[in-house]
Amino acid sequence: MNTQTHLLLATALFARPGRDNRLRNAAVITGALLPDAVIFVMFAWSKLIGAPESEVWSNWYFNPPWLTAIDWMNSLPLFGAVLLVGWVMPRNAPGLNVLSSVLMLFALAAITHLLGDLPFHVDDGHAHFVPISEWRFVSPISYWDPRHYGNIMSLLELALGMTLIVILWRRFAGRTVRALLALAVIAYAVPYVWFVLLGGHSDHFAALIQAASAA
Repeated sequence: MNTQTHLLLATALFARPGRDNRLRNAAVITGALLPDAVIFVMFAWSKLIGAPESEVWSNWYFNPPWLTAIDWMNSLPLFGAVLLVGWVMPRNAPGLNVLSSVLMLFALAAITHLLGDLPFHVDDGHAHFVPISEWRFVSPISYWDPRHYGNIMSLLELALGMTLIVILWRRFAGRTVRALLALAVIAYAVPYVWFVLLGGHSDHFAALIQAASAA
């Protein structure tokens, strides 16, 4: 799934309104975004040094050191360990109770991200079980590649994203949150209009398709 969908799903599952929940909600947001953080860093670095997108998405993405970093940020054992630490932590003091909740919510949000990714990558999936195993699940379904039902999955993801935005809009009345939700609508609408309605193209997707074909 796309990053904004991961964020919306984790927020809908674990975030709650109220000033007392700000730290916990921040943990949810951080956990939901962290698995994709290396990819954003990789893309930003490529722009800084002027590397072509075709090189980034057909070479960097599939090879160390970027591949190694991406796999570690998508490790179920890693975030499972964080969840376990938060669960077994003593909660007999207010500070420890909050820390336990923050760790568990952070880990649960990240795990939700990973479980949302695992079934929808064909040739561009992650090694979700490092350091135990470097095995990668090769799914017959892609969240983006039209050769593997990506056109259908994109529409389903769009519907899921819009549903989650409605749920969160009703849950959170704050102006800042609702402004961010409005931006999320734009984040879905612009790619859909460009790729689906106007027939636009992207070097990112073209490179991934080419790499998948050569695999």
